[in-house]
Amino acid sequence: MESDPFAVIEGMTIAGLAVGADRGYIYLREEYRYAEWVLDEALKRAEAAHFLGQNILGSDQSFLIEVRLGAGAYICGEETALLESLEGKRGMVRPKPPLPAIHGLWQQPTVINNVLTLATVPIVLAKGAAYYADFGVGRSRGTLPVQLAGNLKQAGLVEIGFGQTLRTLLTEFGGGSRSGLAIRAVQVGGPLGAFLPASAWDTPLDYEAFARMDAMLGHGGVVVFDETVDLSEQARFAMTFCAVESCGKCTPCRIGAVRGVEVIDKIMSPVQTQAARQEAVDLLKDLCDTMIAGSLCAMGGMTPYPVALGA
Repeated sequence: MESDPFAVIEGMTIAGLAVGADRGYIYLREEYRYAEWVLDEALKRAEAAHFLGQNILGSDQSFLIEVRLGAGAYICGEETALLESLEGKRGMVRPKPPLPAIHGLWQQPTVINNVLTLATVPIVLAKGAAYYADFGVGRSRGTLPVQLAGNLKQAGLVEIGFGQTLRTLLTEFGGGSRSGLAIRAVQVGGPLGAFLPASAWDTPLDYEAFARMDAMLGHGGVVVFDETVDLSEQARFAMTFCAVESCGKCTPCRIGAVRGVEVIDKIMSPVQTQAARQEAVDLLKDLCDTMIAGSLCAMGGMTPYPVALGA
């Protein structure tokens, strides 16, 4: 959105025309004001060049794009909560079905894709499906932009084809641990991604492979922790994050995250007996199972992922 906004705009326009839509919305977190400015400027230029707006390039087809700012709620990354926010309501998850493709924005059929998918559409049409499919493995095709962060010598952004390993990212691109200490765990996929031990670092970066080990690639966020990390604190952070960011719609997420923080505090308490601590661990496992099975969306359903190793 900041470096190549026209790829997003072109991809959205193609998608809109393909499904017979005449309006698109880019939902942007309120914090990203520079991206908002770049997108607004790009939209003005696209309309001035008649690539967007009424009667595109002299045709009888029209498509308009509008940038909408959200209030910074993490839950609005979930597609139905995003729709609620776009409609001016509190960002809360909708039960499914009906799916957004049937009843979406203002109860109209709605296509929802992330920016990465839409920005890929022009290159697929320009160079063909085979060109795109040459990158990646299995069902995970194309490239993945990865954000390297945490205890690495070389943090930053890198775009790679699916199929390379996490170890390659850590060593060849990240340069290894910045502290010089051994890397203990790597969190992949965002604040609710699983912490992966060294035994998992040779798993190819593809959605199916990660799903098989109860992990996720998510948006490609990679955070590295060396051997000084307190994983119990990280587990507590995951539950706290969920408690703060939950929309409150379903009980397993709304109550489960709060109870999760309380139970982890009991486990970490130095005055607990071994028997009481084990009882708390068993309770936490049961709570995590409930959140995974009973939450309305991935917010509560994925919070146990970083908790499982951390606790």
